[in-house]
Formats: sequence, C-alpha cells, structure tokens
Amino acid sequence: MPFNFLAPNMRNWRKIFFALVISTLIFNQGGAFVSAEDAVVEIQDINDEISVRQLKIDQINSQIDAYKTKISQAESKQITLSNEIELLDNRVAQTQLEMEASTEEINNLDAEMRITDTEIVEAESALAREREMIASVLREIRSTDDTSVVEWLLGSDSFSDLSGRVENLETVHENLNQTLDEVVTTKNSLQSFKSEQEARLVSLEDLQKELEQKSLLLENQMNAKTTLIAQAAASEAEFQEILNDLLAEEQYINRQISALQYDIEEKLKTGDSLGDSSVLSWPFVPAKGLSATFHDPTYPFRHLFEHPGIDLPIPVGTPVGSAAPGYVAWVRQGVSYGNYVLVIHANGIATLYAHLSKILVEADQFVSRGEAIGLSGGRPGMPGAGLSTGPHLHFEVRKDGIPTNPLDYLVNN
Repeated sequence: MPFNFLAPNMRNWRKIFFALVISTLIFNQGGAFVSAEDAVVEIQDINDEISVRQLKIDQINSQIDAYKTKISQAESKQITLSNEIELLDNRVAQTQLEMEASTEEINNLDAEMRITDTEIVEAESALAREREMIASVLREIRSTDDTSVVEWLLGSDSFSDLSGRVENLETVHENLNQTLDEVVTTKNSLQSFKSEQEARLVSLEDLQKELEQKSLLLENQMNAKTTLIAQAAASEAEFQEILNDLLAEEQYINRQISALQYDIEEKLKTGDSLGDSSVLSWPFVPAKGLSATFHDPTYPFRHLFEHPGIDLPIPVGTPVGSAAPGYVAWVRQGVSYGNYVLVIHANGIATLYAHLSKILVEADQFVSRGEAIGLSGGRPGMPGAGLSTGPHLHFEVRKDGIPTNPLDYLVNN
C-alpha cells in the first residue's frame, strides 16, 4: 500500500524528471545573466541620453512660447511694414525652434527604439535558452526510457531517503509550473516589444513628415519676408499703398464675379464629360501635396489677409488646366495674385488661378475641362509672380463670389 501511494505513473515520472533537469539547467546558466546585466547597463545609458535630450526639448519649448507671445503682441499692433517684418522674423525664429525640437524628438524616439531593440534581443535570447533547456530535457528523458520508476524507488537506502526524494519531486514539480509560466511570459513580452516597436516606427514616420512640413513652412516664411521687402522697397508709404491695392483687388473680384455669373452661366448649358460643370477637377496632379490650405493658420501673410484658396507647389512652366468647363471672365495682373485668370462655371461657381508665368487664354473665351489656361509661375522676382513665396499655383474656388474651400469641390480627374 505505501508503495502504491508513493509510486507515480510513468507519465508523471517524466514530468517530474523534466522539471528536475530544467532546475539543474537553470542553475547551470550562470553565464546567461552576464548578457542580461549588459542589457540593463545599455538601457540605462540610453535612458540617460533621453533625459538630457528631453531637458533640451523643454528649454526649446520655453523659447517657442516666448516667441508666440511676441507674435501675439505684434499682431495686435497697427499694420506697418516694420511690424510685418518683425512678425515674419519672429515666425521664422519660432519655426526654426520647432524644427529643432522636432529633430530632438526624432532622436529621442530613435533612442527609445534602440531600447526596444535591446529588450527584443534579450527576450529572444531568453526564449532561445528556454527552448534549448526543453530540448536538453527531452534528450535526457529519451535516454532514461529504460529506467523504471520501481528501480528508482528501490534505489533508496532508507525510508527517510525515499521520503526526501518524493518531497524533492514535489518541489521540482512546482518549479516546472513556474518555468512553463515564465516561458509564456517571455513569449508575450516579445510580442509586446515588437508591437511597441511597430507603433514607434509609425510615430517616427509621422514626426519626419511633420519636420518636412515645417521645413517647407520655414522656406515660405523666409521668402515672404524677401518678397514683402522687395514689393515695398523698404518704404512704409509703398507698403501702405500695397495694402490699399490688395483691398481694392479683392473688392473688384467680388463685384465682377457677381455681375458676370448670371450672364456667363447662360452659355454653359451645353453638356460636360462629368455631367455637371460645377464639379471641379484638379488643375494638375499635385505630386507634392499642398503648401498652404484654405485659411491656413501658417500662411506667412495671414496678418494682412486670410489665405482664400490652396497653394499647389509645382515647377515654373507647368501647364495649368481649367477645373471645369466655363468662360474666362478676365485675365489680369494684380499686386497679390500677379498674373491670374478667373473662370466662371455653372451653379454660382468660379475658379481663380494665380501667379501664372504665362496666360494662354483671353477674356470671354470658352474653355473645356482640363484645357490649359496658362503656365504656372510664382518664383519671387519673376514677371507675374505677385506676392508669392515660391513656385506654385494659387487656386481659388468662389461660390456666389465668396471664397470657399476648394477641397470641398475638387474630385479626382
């Protein structure tokens, strides 16, 4: 009876033996802890690096806040040439600091990714060690297949020796469960590390795109200052004259659109490939996206006037197509728009194309969808550029004479 109570079946015997060998192997893995210690040291060094960089980011953000205050104060002053140049200078400085902060954030994120890489390597190493332990145990079990439980039990010199063996087996069995739990935990940690790494990669890509946008904004702001000074010739009187011309130009467009809309729409009752001449196509495919949006808060001249359209960066000389069938209301040259064309479409819609280096149409001419109405321009200093910060097309959509967001009307060609 005592014998039956003490003797496990062969399957339990193998489990116990498995745990016993694992425990032995674990205690023989002293060299593995060296790698783990090295990883801890490396991670601590990277964390120290991140802390130093974060302190720098905080200092930069404090400087950015100071420039925001200066900008807010300048915006509340009377619009003068000197104040506008001061505004642009402060915005340039703010954007430069924001780019610097973004760069440091990218570096910090890269450092965090290096920490995750180290943790992944360590977790994979631990998992490999555990798998090797299991493989070693399986090899040991196969080598003991000829050893019976009875022989093992009868090999005890005394009852106390036998009792001690059974007690050790129970302890080892508990160690087995713990070891198996650790294997599962290691696998879960590895999956978590890899998911974290993927998320950080996405964040890194977003930060890099944000940095590219800030770089474009900085270029526009610096060009805006150059353009403004060139237009005004550093004279306050000329600057005020420009402001008056801008206001007059806007009022003229609004009046003329309202007057021409009804007469021209009567000419647009013929068919269109899209079935609706108020449905707008892109003037060209914007490969680089937008450099300024409708009422863009980052527009360099927003203190002078709201940005009434979208800007599409494009090399000088690119053909610009009509967004829909319509009649050319006029071709003009203005202080702000430079060379520009206004086209009237159906349903109260009009489109405006500005900063053209060359105009290819005439007033009262019918244009079909996609027909070239001019060539793009916008490079500061070149003829027809107007108040521009770089090569691009300024594109507006007006509904009943009022500027509206072109993205609400544009569809894929």
